[in-house]
Amino acid sequence: MTCPFLKEAQVKYCQTSSLRKLIPLAAAGRADEKCSSREHLTCPVYRTQPAQPGDADQCPYLAESLMQYCAAAPIAKMIPYSESRLSRCECDRFHYCELYLAMAHPGRTTPIVDEIPVPDWLSYSANHMWLDVGEDGVCHVGIDAFLSRALGPVDRIAFLWQKGNHRPTAVVTVNGVDLEIVFPNPFVITNCNLYLRADPSRLTAEPYTAGWLFEGSVAPETNRNMLSGAAARRWMEQEQHRMNEFLQHEFLQAEPLSGGPFAADGGIFVPGLCRSLDRLGVRELFHTFFSPLATHTPRGESVNP
Repeated sequence: MTCPFLKEAQVKYCQTSSLRKLIPLAAAGRADEKCSSREHLTCPVYRTQPAQPGDADQCPYLAESLMQYCAAAPIAKMIPYSESRLSRCECDRFHYCELYLAMAHPGRTTPIVDEIPVPDWLSYSANHMWLDVGEDGVCHVGIDAFLSRALGPVDRIAFLWQKGNHRPTAVVTVNGVDLEIVFPNPFVITNCNLYLRADPSRLTAEPYTAGWLFEGSVAPETNRNMLSGAAARRWMEQEQHRMNEFLQHEFLQAEPLSGGPFAADGGIFVPGLCRSLDRLGVRELFHTFFSPLATHTPRGESVNP
């Protein structure tokens, strides 16, 4: 799939100039463009070159090429076709491009399970991370909306590995507590979303788009024990029930439950739950729900052995 903002342009350029200036054919013939007329004879660059036989009405050093550029970028940067394959524009990776997200406002219908979005086009691990595998075998990984709601605002984020074959791991700091977020299956990491180090709020504000964590090449084991579609939605519903039971039995046994910061009276837990718990409570929460050792049960629940 190709980005809708990827455009083509036929350009002209001087083969001998030390500074390659690309002139779109649509702009050829303008007053300051000498190359396509006899005015090229007055060009100082042309005069330094050996004489070439040819049509005197056009510079013999004038060349043409087909280029690509991003129509969403404030300044169009022309990219030769030979290099365009290296960019994210001609594959599914454009879905995570900052310019695409800012301009396209992609609005695919997303199922909601008790206020938690569960996009159908993603797969989910038992510790609440999502996986998106493109047609070209490139994959992206991030946290789901359940985990982002539990975290709330993030103070800092660091990546343990930025390249290589690993289980992708990031360390987030919430209210002074460092927490490891680990995708349970390995793949070859080729890129990290380093923008999150400057603006960690996007991790939880936009978990399925600009808040992605890792990019890589999918391996046979990358999809192991993942859920998607209806199975993922059933699992998410069970997880919310399990969260309410966890908060009630582990932290609120001595108090009646009538809403409050945990909303454990049948409603979903409040955003930023980690900031409502002490350090021990946060670590217990992560061990129970977000450990890489968590597994899906046949009923769609997740457990942490």
